[in-house]
Amino acid sequence: MTELKKTISFTRGMGLAICMLIGTGILALPGLALDAGTVYEAILGWFLIAIVAVPLIEVCSSLGLKFPSTAGLAGYAEKAVGPWGGYAVSYLVGGSLFFGLPAVALIGSEYMKQLFQLSNTGAALFAILLVTLMFLSNMAGMRVISLINYASLAVLFLLIGLLIAFNLDFLGSGLGIASEAISGNAHIDLHNIWKVAALLFWAFLGWENLSFSLGEIKDPEKNVPRLYWLSFALVTSIYLVLALISTGASVSGASLQGAAGLSGLVLFTPGGKLLIWLMIIVIAANACSWDFTASRLLYAGGRTGIFPEIFGKLSKRNIPVPSLVGLYVLSIFLILGSYLLKIPVSAMILLVNQNFVFLYAFIIIAYWKTENGWKKWTFSVLSLVSLSFLVSGFTWKIAYPVFLIGFGYYRFLRSTEKISTSSHVSGNENALREETQEISVLAKH
Repeated sequence: MTELKKTISFTRGMGLAICMLIGTGILALPGLALDAGTVYEAILGWFLIAIVAVPLIEVCSSLGLKFPSTAGLAGYAEKAVGPWGGYAVSYLVGGSLFFGLPAVALIGSEYMKQLFQLSNTGAALFAILLVTLMFLSNMAGMRVISLINYASLAVLFLLIGLLIAFNLDFLGSGLGIASEAISGNAHIDLHNIWKVAALLFWAFLGWENLSFSLGEIKDPEKNVPRLYWLSFALVTSIYLVLALISTGASVSGASLQGAAGLSGLVLFTPGGKLLIWLMIIVIAANACSWDFTASRLLYAGGRTGIFPEIFGKLSKRNIPVPSLVGLYVLSIFLILGSYLLKIPVSAMILLVNQNFVFLYAFIIIAYWKTENGWKKWTFSVLSLVSLSFLVSGFTWKIAYPVFLIGFGYYRFLRSTEKISTSSHVSGNENALREETQEISVLAKH
């Protein structure tokens, strides 16, 4: 087998990591946090989720260094509980992406609603238009998706730079609110702080998938830990600066609540409404990436028997058309359901985050099984405390990820019943590992 050459320097690796970790969430989460609680609760939620993420970064860094060529989450799950873990992870990731797709489209529709003062019906129709464009773009092939993704990343970083540079005046007010919240001088609701932190977990998804490219990093023993920790510090700093600016602007009278909350900051930024158009373009590109990732997950699962066989088929142009069609229909159904039942986009984001909390449980078990010394117990316990905090407020809603894990185990048992030789089992597992490598954090963009 030909191994990948170590051609990625630390600098290039940092660029890759940041591109994987910063996505549409940065446009939605500051406003959603302010919508879920007071300015004091929102800023405490930001600080709390940053602290909660620290042991999880150490776990991902250690596993990424030890298993740089594994299939990411699926590989970690198999290390944790055996071959059936790959099936469970596929259903958990699938159950997340299926709701993440319409959630991203609904975020885009919220920005469009702000720009044109649309009704709720108009916003829902625009969300359907977004998933239609997402479907057509993916039908056009990988080259189109790549061009859209790279262009949207450039626009996103430009937007972040402009929003921060022209709104730094609000940073002082935000720091004042943070100081009051930390000192205990403000009235806070602990449940609201949990809700804010659970929502913001969306911002800290992605490090578990950096392992896909770590096999190509030069001097991995030195650079892999630096890559994780410095990218964590940089990305967290960007989020916290935007959170403080948003908090400061909010107490100054700007309306920043909701998924399109950052649109309120464009009033103080040159370009005005043009920037909202750029935000919508970035979100549309992000939806295309979510669709790409989810369709490849369905295709991989269809090939290996995890999902129905129909999803494992390709067109003559090597495009997983059945998977794309299925996702398109499901997305429209969920958008219409959210409109009719008045389900907020934050509920969908919480559902996605809840599944990833359970995904991280597999990662922690893999870490505990493969780590030695004091780190094994210290970071395993701290990570479990972090996950326990995040899962504590979901109550009965955890039935959804538990069902997905159970159904994945059931599908694994059914699959093994149909396989007569151990070599066939090995072949299927290897195919699963190869295909699930496509389940990257393109979805973050």
